[in-house]
Amino acid sequence: MQLSLSAGQFERWSVAIATAASAQTPQHLAASVSAGARELFASDRVYVGLYNRGTAPMTIDEGGPDRWNRAYDALSYKHDPFFQLFTRSADDFLLPLTSLATDDFERSRYYREFYDPSESCDEITGVFNLDASTAGFITYWRRRGAPPFGEAELSIAKAANPATRMLLGRLWHLLGRDGHRITAISDFSALSARETEITRLLLAGGCAKSIARRLAISSGTVRNHIKSIYGKLGVHSQVELMALRAPAIVAPRLVS
Repeated sequence: MQLSLSAGQFERWSVAIATAASAQTPQHLAASVSAGARELFASDRVYVGLYNRGTAPMTIDEGGPDRWNRAYDALSYKHDPFFQLFTRSADDFLLPLTSLATDDFERSRYYREFYDPSESCDEITGVFNLDASTAGFITYWRRRGAPPFGEAELSIAKAANPATRMLLGRLWHLLGRDGHRITAISDFSALSARETEITRLLLAGGCAKSIARRLAISSGTVRNHIKSIYGKLGVHSQVELMALRAPAIVAPRLVS
């Protein structure tokens, strides 16, 4: 299969990239990147965000709150084969899901709890290291019922890598400059491992009952943990917890 871009598609992609490069908010950048990527080849959604080896990732909502992004950032990322490759390697990569999914992928926790419920069918994900601990990522995503990505689409995505890397560096700059990054839970050293896990789920919008079901513990135990979390962090409600902000991780720098 061969794909070719018309002059109009190439122009619209170029305009979207230029718009993203001058974006003043992460959401505007994400929306522009997504619009441009859809000119390259058919993708139902395009996601961008940051991976970090020490904290939870951050996926940018381009058009309003996205519950799947929050679910991914809270817990599911740990089981994502792309995130796991990022933690094992310092190299940049752009790969289709087929290169990482094993024969038992459909029996994996990631598939059961996130990939299948989100109606995913296929993806190409690129990860570009920005420093020793942080990388930007882009995911081209197709919904169930669409054909899988082919070699031609992978080649086009790879050809766009220089622009993608530049825009992910811009995203990092925006998040570092305005300081509106989701709370870095690992900075809360007073929390136990279980409390950290529950805090991530609270930040994703979970309640005591839903968290209890996910962690297979009683609601009473979760409420006790929540009381302890609030006391340690000096907040009195889930709303106050979600209002917490963390400073930027580090000053932005692009790796050549």
